[in-house]
Amino acid sequence: MKRYHLFFVIYLIALVGFSQNNTVNIDFTTQKFIGSESELNREKYFAMHGSYTDNGLADNPEYLFDDLGIKFGRTFGGPRPYSKINKNNLSIENAQNLGITNSNRYKKALLYNKYKTEDLIITNHPREAFQYKGDYQKAAAFNAEYIKHAYPVMPKYYEVMNEPFVHAKDFVKTYQETNDVIIEMSKFHKIVAEKVKAKVPNILVGGYSAAWPEYDKNNFAIWNTRMKVFMDLAGENMDFFATHIYDGRNVEGSFNYRSGSNSEAILDLIESYSYQKWGKVKPHLISEYGFTAKGLQGKPYSPELNGVCLMSYNKILMSLLDKPDRLLKAVPFITGKAAWFYKSEENKEGHPYPWVLIRKTKNETYEYTHLKKFWELWKDVNGNRIYTTSNNPDIQVNAFSEKEKAYVAINNLADNEQTINLDYLKQSKALIKNLTIRRSFISENGIPQLLYVKEKNTLSEITLQAGETIILDYDINPTKFTNSVTETNNYSNTCLQPITAKQPITFTIEHVKTSKKGNATIKMGLGRAHNLSKKPTVKINGITVDVPSNWAGYDQAGREQFFGVIPIPTNIKNTKNGNNTVELTFPDTGGFVSSVILNIEN
Repeated sequence: MKRYHLFFVIYLIALVGFSQNNTVNIDFTTQKFIGSESELNREKYFAMHGSYTDNGLADNPEYLFDDLGIKFGRTFGGPRPYSKINKNNLSIENAQNLGITNSNRYKKALLYNKYKTEDLIITNHPREAFQYKGDYQKAAAFNAEYIKHAYPVMPKYYEVMNEPFVHAKDFVKTYQETNDVIIEMSKFHKIVAEKVKAKVPNILVGGYSAAWPEYDKNNFAIWNTRMKVFMDLAGENMDFFATHIYDGRNVEGSFNYRSGSNSEAILDLIESYSYQKWGKVKPHLISEYGFTAKGLQGKPYSPELNGVCLMSYNKILMSLLDKPDRLLKAVPFITGKAAWFYKSEENKEGHPYPWVLIRKTKNETYEYTHLKKFWELWKDVNGNRIYTTSNNPDIQVNAFSEKEKAYVAINNLADNEQTINLDYLKQSKALIKNLTIRRSFISENGIPQLLYVKEKNTLSEITLQAGETIILDYDINPTKFTNSVTETNNYSNTCLQPITAKQPITFTIEHVKTSKKGNATIKMGLGRAHNLSKKPTVKINGITVDVPSNWAGYDQAGREQFFGVIPIPTNIKNTKNGNNTVELTFPDTGGFVSSVILNIEN
């Protein structure tokens, strides 16, 4: 168990917070929209990495899917033109027959009748989905025909391959050849999308399912040779861009934490380049997220590891909840029983897969792991988004209400406990009848805890442990929204600009709609060495604004360099309708401004 205690200690040490007076404002009377989205879509956010075809989940489905509200998210049930079973038979007839067989198998699944859903991602392993310099047209036609016949309920999302680029070296002899493989994989995505959407018009096709989005590495070489190449070659045909976000170390790269500013910078760069190329932001599909690291598989079940995973799920979720207008679905990497792993060669002693919801015990029975606490914490959270603010990027907040219920979720990204003032705006405080606090945290011995605490009085402040997530579950008097706030993200027409000392970098942001009331924030994505300045002189429309020394999450000291988003608040009166300019001037040379986005709440 010492191994997992060490992970927990590293996790907490790595998260560096900033001490300040924290205030969260809560307004039950004001509805908030992000873009056109206000209502919480639970299928979008509360799925598991599994599907209704998993018979291992059929023992107690009412508890999992009715009571806890777990949704289905993703399955490796996509077409497999190069599987061993298929023997490279890419004929249309074979695709139809295999598809019909699969459809019949789905219909026989124990959960099919009650829990079948179209809100599902299908994908497959690169070794079964792709052949380097193969007949892409023929394989794509096979895939299209297979998909047309293989599903009694057509899935919404098709990821052509799972994490293909980190497996590029599996197709060639030398690492130097992998860039050619990435180019070919990108071309294959484009052809598959064309063929599939011609046969199955309603399915959304995308990729590339990035396992290692460490885009700033080697002076943004990973961006330029992977995601940029993919977007340039295949992006026009993609309905979404798929990314995996993991704290820890996923497949390649250094051990670090994407939750907070780093994941923001990754997704903002993808959005910004999408806008630069097509004048619109193509949506994200976060088909896996959570915590991973080397050496976890084949080890005894660890409640401590469950606790570290739960912290990462909640941190990343809180950030993704801020993106409902540009996110199709987000799937925490929590699987069912993963029975296949007990027979795996890397699991000689028959231990559970580290990310299972249900594990086999030593006496061959099954029991739930602590990972079910993810859905227990978020159980019944529903409704329309209500207006909340936090004055500290380390204190994340999202809130929703419906009928006589309100739910305010708060997460602490800092490495130390934080006391938060709760400021109820307008008549919100008078509406509260009862309050139950759900607290998700890790105990001193590393075991994940979920406590429910009933409060007799309305809270004016609350203290959160490092990494703790709470949900304030309110019973409120019936109320109607009397105000609304709409948040928009406005993108510059350039991104990834090199930094030269004392040379202004100007970003033009067009088609802005603003007002005299509300909030405005410049979201500055920055990738540069730790010893270089993160506080440029910033001007918006010629007006100088102060740059804070704080951002969401840790200081990134363990990374090769800083890559994150620094939010820069500015008075909304400094913005204007139409074109706006943001000018950044750094005192030193090196690195890049990866993106500049003007966030406005009207």
